[in-house]
Amino acid sequence: MNTKFFAKLAVRNIRSNMQTYLPYLFSSTLTVAMFFLMISLISNDFVQGRSSTLPMLFSFGAIVIGIFSFIFILYTNSFLIKRRKKEIGLYGILGLGKKHVARVLLLEMLMTSFVSIIAGLITGEVFGKLFFMLLNYMLNMPEPMIYTASLGKALLTAALFCGIFLIALLYNISQVTFSNPIKLLKGRKEGEKEPKASNILFLLSIGLLVGGYWISLSIDNPIDALLYFFVAVVLVIVGTYLFFISGSIFILKALKKNKKFYYRPGPFISISGMLYRMKQNAVGLANICILATMVIVALSTTVAMFAGSEETFNNRYPHENNLNLYEEASEVSEVSDQDQQPSIVQLKETIKKQTAAAGLKINEMGSYRYQSLYGEFKENHFILSSSSSAGVMPSVVLTIIPLEDYNEWTNGTIQLKENEVMYYHSKNTFSESTISLAEQTYQMKKMPIIPKELKGQSDLIESVFLVVPSISDIDTIKQSYLKEDADAAVMPLSGTIYWDTNGTDAEKKTYAQDLRTALNDQSSISYESKEVNRDEWYGMNGGFLFLGIFLGLLFTIGTVLITYFKQVSEGYDDRDKFQIMQKVGLDQKMIKDSSRMQIIWMFFLPIIVAIIHIAFAYPIIQKLLLLFGITNQKLLVLSIIGVIVAFSLIYWLIYRITSRIYYNIVK
Repeated sequence: MNTKFFAKLAVRNIRSNMQTYLPYLFSSTLTVAMFFLMISLISNDFVQGRSSTLPMLFSFGAIVIGIFSFIFILYTNSFLIKRRKKEIGLYGILGLGKKHVARVLLLEMLMTSFVSIIAGLITGEVFGKLFFMLLNYMLNMPEPMIYTASLGKALLTAALFCGIFLIALLYNISQVTFSNPIKLLKGRKEGEKEPKASNILFLLSIGLLVGGYWISLSIDNPIDALLYFFVAVVLVIVGTYLFFISGSIFILKALKKNKKFYYRPGPFISISGMLYRMKQNAVGLANICILATMVIVALSTTVAMFAGSEETFNNRYPHENNLNLYEEASEVSEVSDQDQQPSIVQLKETIKKQTAAAGLKINEMGSYRYQSLYGEFKENHFILSSSSSAGVMPSVVLTIIPLEDYNEWTNGTIQLKENEVMYYHSKNTFSESTISLAEQTYQMKKMPIIPKELKGQSDLIESVFLVVPSISDIDTIKQSYLKEDADAAVMPLSGTIYWDTNGTDAEKKTYAQDLRTALNDQSSISYESKEVNRDEWYGMNGGFLFLGIFLGLLFTIGTVLITYFKQVSEGYDDRDKFQIMQKVGLDQKMIKDSSRMQIIWMFFLPIIVAIIHIAFAYPIIQKLLLLFGITNQKLLVLSIIGVIVAFSLIYWLIYRITSRIYYNIVK
């Protein structure tokens, strides 16, 4: 037998199985295109120069898409080979040896993989330009980004998917090598034994889910949320699989024991059918549930980030210009000696001169000094972190501000007694009437006015702001801590100057660049301009939305295709059973009613469990978004609800279409 014969046979096989091969080719093409597009963005010149965060985000997205592509292509390939077991077995009966069948499978895989990879690369190139047009529109960039795809990235994509298709081919050949033709002919007709309910697996699944939920509900610190998020995700994913495998059997067997419900034609047919195939059903349901959860999380968080970009940006930069001065001296606000770093007063004069030289006017200017201490509270005692704990995130940040600066800050005339302080607690849970700082103890009362600059600093970690009677109190507190522990981690006294100016956006950017030059990039000074950072800020948030759309689209496609393949597979498995039942008197209406119950079970259970996952995941998601400055919980809740509603509508359409496909097959 020559190669031409096997090639014709492979082409004929693909044509005769076009109903299943078309979705397979479509899904493979899309996964290739998305991976190619994602890795092209990693090395894109604009993305590289735009933000140091974006390349890392797209690298993470490429890894996720690569892993998903591997799992998904193997899943759909296993469906194809399962559907063709009878056909492959027939080849053996007709005289084709296993090596001949393997050769046919090889040629089929070469054809389908070649089409998928080439079509995917072309699709990625075309849609890459379209997606960049969308990204340009979302970011409202003055200069449009240019999408570029290199030959190296195309070869890397082709190499990855060649490897995936090779593994799929080896799996297909193993199905032929380790099975005899008679078994292959009967493969699809071999029923599953009724699965046994495992109390251990069921309890383990509940324990894993509760563990993942507990992590989400118990974490208060956003940094801890980042560290434990992936632990919670792994626990929930494993728990979901075990729950669907064991819990679904418990539910079905409980329904079976209910004689009034079970011994009716519709429930009897659907429940008994699902129970005997629950092993494969459960894995498919768990896959759909996890993918649905990923879609909702990816899209809702990125939508919330992008929709809240302006509010978050204003919280992060309450003023157009912000300058921090780090100086180990209480005279940080006084005119310093020539040998020392410039003081706040000197810097204000420099700023005023530079502003006037730029032809701009200062609308508002203010300054304050502060001392930051890092540690933890034990009752009302603040314990300072030692220098050996440097690099470890503290439990509390304590910021001390002199009364003089607070009054100037808030235009107030408040007076404090010698042992009295005002405070603001970011979590509003501090209930102590006194506070002890080393050897010093102060009576506490709440700040009457909380400056907006303080609120913007208190989201990531528990923060306490104290206003003490004078600048000398700050030095006394520092010396008391150093007396207790010479290795205590005490930061230098710092100062902040903030101001706004008039002028156009372009003038403000030029002004910021000139001011930075005038400051000579001194190591003790940190200057930030709101206008200069605006493009990078929106670039990062737009990148998050872009990544969320990518991953959400990918997982939605995965959900649709897994559902389609599952419905078609089960439809063919159930067709013979329903045809036999028709011969003994089962009418078309009863077939439709029983199949509808089975489909409803498959569709709505995963989406309900996914929504439960999202409800318990909300606290940890909210904490993670604090790392990106998202404090508007109402916006996050609305984003989650909106994505759930939109995804549920798509899911309902999938239900309508695939249920019709299933019914047309079984009838």
